[in-house]
Amino acid sequence: MDSLILVLTRFVSGEDTSLAAANSLEVLLDEAYPDDELVQSAVVKLASYRPGGGQFLFDTPEIQRRLLRIRDYLSHRT
Repeated sequence: MDSLILVLTRFVSGEDTSLAAANSLEVLLDEAYPDDELVQSAVVKLASYRPGGGQFLFDTPEIQRRLLRIRDYLSHRT
């Protein structure tokens, strides 16, 4: 769980918005919350992330906004 918080914090702060970080978050969130619909929605968006965006893709600001919501949601959930 600590690695999830670390990668999530680094992504939303802009410290590491790489595709590798998004891929790590996708796996960490999916494994930690497989039955949570809100988290799974973020997992799907992370799978469609590219730093510059593109057709049918999510860009960095959109993913950061989504992950901020997820971070807040998870902080109240646990």
